[in-house]
Amino acid sequence: MLHCFYLNLITDCMRKMFIICFALCFLAGNIVCTKSVTSNESAQSDASQADATTANQTVTYIIPKGEHYPTPNPLVFTTASKVTFYAVFDSSCIYKTVDPQNQNDINKLYGFSDCNTQHLVNSARVGWRWSNDSLRIFAFVHNNSVMLYKEITTARIGRKINCSISCLADQYSFTVNNKTVQLPRHCTGNYTRYKLFPYFGGDEVAPHKIKIKITELSN
Repeated sequence: MLHCFYLNLITDCMRKMFIICFALCFLAGNIVCTKSVTSNESAQSDASQADATTANQTVTYIIPKGEHYPTPNPLVFTTASKVTFYAVFDSSCIYKTVDPQNQNDINKLYGFSDCNTQHLVNSARVGWRWSNDSLRIFAFVHNNSVMLYKEITTARIGRKINCSISCLADQYSFTVNNKTVQLPRHCTGNYTRYKLFPYFGGDEVAPHKIKIKITELSN
């Protein structure tokens, strides 16, 4: 009888310990899940706020000598199907490449990814280069990993260049200083995209510090 008493006591203690351990694990799991959800919601909120705060603000992008990418180069998401902005190139955007053949490479100014893919698969950007003593402005896209481009116009150093890129049903419409060209688009519909900021190249890195001012406008 005494043996049964101790056996019941041990069983009861083990059951209580199991309940306590289960409750602690459940509580810990809830804390982790809550932190994860909160973190994701916070990231989405930050992206939306970053997208909103770039509108109507002038940002000076600096591409250091020997680099492709600028400072700043944030990760900013957008659901807009059109981006409107103006840009100003200063005299630092006059350059000569090491390899003369690379002088015709198109640098990238501004744009966005598309089709829920990485930007080297699908994207649309305004491009530029200095060639034949002129600042030349291009429409530039990656269409299902194929690069397509078309010259839009020439522009003047130090002057404001008005630009827009629109996603249409099966093409992109680029307008620069009231001149419009179109290039094919691989997908249809609207997507969450990430913005693409200035990039030097092409093959070569910036031969010296490049400075470009961009002001995104509210559509």
